[in-house]
Amino acid sequence: MSNVTTTPEIVTIDNLRTITRTRSLGYGISLIVLGAIEVLWFGSTPSSIHTQIQLAYNSATSVPELSSWLRVLVLVLGVLVLPLAFGPSVFSPLPRLPRAARIVAAIVGVLFVAWPISLWLGINQDGQIRDFLVSVSVTGYLFGAISAVVGAIVVWRRFDRLASPLLYAGIVLFILAFLIWVARITPIDNLPLPLTGILWGAIQWSPFLALGALAGTMSERSGVVNIAIEGQFIAGALVSTLVASAMNGTGISLWLALLLAGSIGMVFSWVLALMANRYRANQIIVGILLVSFATAVSQFISDAVLDVHQNLNQTLTLPTWNVPVLSRIPVVGPVLFAQNIIVYITIGMAVFTNVLLFRTRWGLRTRSVGEKPIASETVGINVFRMRYAATILGGFLAGLGGAALTLGKDTQFAFGMSNNFGYVALAIMIFGRWRPYGALVASLLFGFTASLGAQVSIWSGQTHIPGAFIDALPYAVTILVVSGLVGRIRPPAADGLPFVRR
Repeated sequence: MSNVTTTPEIVTIDNLRTITRTRSLGYGISLIVLGAIEVLWFGSTPSSIHTQIQLAYNSATSVPELSSWLRVLVLVLGVLVLPLAFGPSVFSPLPRLPRAARIVAAIVGVLFVAWPISLWLGINQDGQIRDFLVSVSVTGYLFGAISAVVGAIVVWRRFDRLASPLLYAGIVLFILAFLIWVARITPIDNLPLPLTGILWGAIQWSPFLALGALAGTMSERSGVVNIAIEGQFIAGALVSTLVASAMNGTGISLWLALLLAGSIGMVFSWVLALMANRYRANQIIVGILLVSFATAVSQFISDAVLDVHQNLNQTLTLPTWNVPVLSRIPVVGPVLFAQNIIVYITIGMAVFTNVLLFRTRWGLRTRSVGEKPIASETVGINVFRMRYAATILGGFLAGLGGAALTLGKDTQFAFGMSNNFGYVALAIMIFGRWRPYGALVASLLFGFTASLGAQVSIWSGQTHIPGAFIDALPYAVTILVVSGLVGRIRPPAADGLPFVRR
C-alpha cells in the first residue's frame, strides 16, 4: 500500500479573507495593548523627568535651512503627496498607484513633512544637530495614544497590507518609549540616549538574520523545512574567516570568502534536500542533526586550528560604502547609506528573492509544489527538481548570512557566536509571512532589539534594568511570534510533508 501525500484543504478567496481579517484583528488588539502599557507605565513617570536624545552620529551635518515660506510650501507638498502612498485602502477617493510609485510617495511625503517640522523645532545648533530633551511622561502618553488609536482603526477597518507595517511601527514606538524611560535624567541616572547610533547598530545586526529568513522562505515555499539554518550560519562564518584570513584579506579574498561561505551553505542544503526528497526522512530531525554536526566540527576546528594558528582567525571586514549624497542626509544618511557592503547585498538578495518567487514562472512553480505538489506533478512539474533547486538556493543565502556574522560585523570567529540566531531567523520568516520583504522588515525589528541589548550593556551599572533581560528580548519576541499572539499566519500547505509519486 503506497503512501499518498495529503495536504490541507484548498485555499479559496473566502478563507483567505477570513485569515486576513483574523490576522488584522490580532494585530489591532496587540497595538491597543501596547498603547495601554505605554500610557500606564511610561506615562506615570513624574512630569519633571526628561531624557536627553542624541541624534548626531559620525557626522556634524545639520538639516538644510529653509526660509519661512519655503517651509510652509514643502510641508504642504508633503501633506499632499503622503496620502498617495496609501491610496484607496485608506483614502477611498484616491487612485491606486503601482507599488514602486507608492513607495516613492511615502519616502518623499515623510521627508517633506519632517524637514520643515524639524527646522521649526530647532534641530540645528551651531552647524550641528543638537540634542533634545523630551518629557518621559508626555512621550508615554503620546506614543500610547498613537498606538491605541491606530490599533482601534486596524480592528475597525481590518486592513490587509497595512496591518503588518503598522504593527512593526507600533512595536518600534514601544521600544523607543522604553528606551526614553530607561535613559531618563534623575538624581541617580543621566544616560544620554544615542538614538541614531542604536538605529545604525540595528541595521548592522540585520543582514545575517534577514539572509537566514530569506533562506527559510525560499526553502519552505517549495515545501522543505530548513531547520539547519543555524548550522549553515556556523559553517559560513567559519569558512569565510578561514579563507579571508589565509589570504590576509587582500585582493579578492573577501569576495571569495563570501562565495565559499554561500557554497558551504549549499552543501548543507543539498544534504537536507536529499534526505527529505529521496529518502523522505523527517526534515526537522535532519536539520537538527546538521546543526549538531556543524557545531561539533566548528568546536574542533576552533580548538585544534584557530587557537593554534591565530593568523587564520583575523579580524577582517568587508568595505563600508558611503552612498554619494544620500549618506550626508542628517540622521537617516549614516543609518541607511553608510553601511557595510553586506547590508546592500542583503537588500539586493531580498529584491532578487521576491522577484524570483513572485514575478517568474520558476517562482510560480516553486510555490505550487509547496502548496499542492500532487496537482503540480499532474501538470508536468517535477516536484523533486523544484524542491532541490529552491532548498539549495536558500542554502547559499544562509551561508552568506554566516559570512555576515564575521565579515559584516568586523569580528573574529568564535565558537557559539551564532548564538542560536538561526532559529530566530525562522521566527523572522514566520513573522514576515514567508515573504522576502516581510522577512527584511522583520529582521530590522529583531536587529533593533539586539542593538538595544548592546546599548544597555554599555549602560551596565548605571541603570536598574538587568542586561540579561534585554539580551532575552529577541527570544521573547520569537516566542510571541511563533505562538500566534500577533495573529494567525498560514504556512505553505505542503510545508514539511514528503512527496510520494503515485
